[in-house]
Amino acid sequence: MVRARVHLIEQTGYKLRPGPAKMGRMKVLVTGAGGRTGQAIVPALAGAGHAVRVFVRRPESGAALKALGAAEVAQGDLDDDAGVADALQGADALYHIPPTMSPNEIAIGQRLIAAAHGVELGHFVYHSVLHPQIQSLPHHWNKLFVEEALIASGLPFTILQPCSYMQNTLGDWKNITGAGVHTMAFSVDRALSLIDLSDVAAVAAKV
Repeated sequence: MVRARVHLIEQTGYKLRPGPAKMGRMKVLVTGAGGRTGQAIVPALAGAGHAVRVFVRRPESGAALKALGAAEVAQGDLDDDAGVADALQGADALYHIPPTMSPNEIAIGQRLIAAAHGVELGHFVYHSVLHPQIQSLPHHWNKLFVEEALIASGLPFTILQPCSYMQNTLGDWKNITGAGVHTMAFSVDRALSLIDLSDVAAVAAKV
């Protein structure tokens, strides 16, 4: 399951900007590109004909991402205003994958939104999560505030809210195949949606 909230054009005191449907082939900056999600999103975007620039913290991540289809590598830190602004220069769109469990997730989102205004970005895609309103899960709850800031920003945006990845079961694969037991952090009576990460990437390439 991927729930999407799409806003193509909005005018709230900022310059009116074209939505993604009118932009065609784009130069897309992808944050969090070196992680599992990014390694699925980058080839999907490149395969759709977009020029992908990846924003990475560690320079050694660049070669692997180029092998996956990235055209450019920008090295920097999401906590650095200047680094974020430099990485967005010349980009038509941003696909923001927030760092996992970061206490700075809200500040990073706000920083990217401000930088996107600075370059008059054509489209901001935020990789959020299903049910960001769950306050007991900080990595969900923080995303709600970034979503709110993005909705209020006046930028053309898409918010994707994927559920848990099927690939998450791979961490317990040895136990599943060896002992026939799948250990989960949730009650076995609790309903749980799963999605293959490749399906999430396919949706990302279309928005």
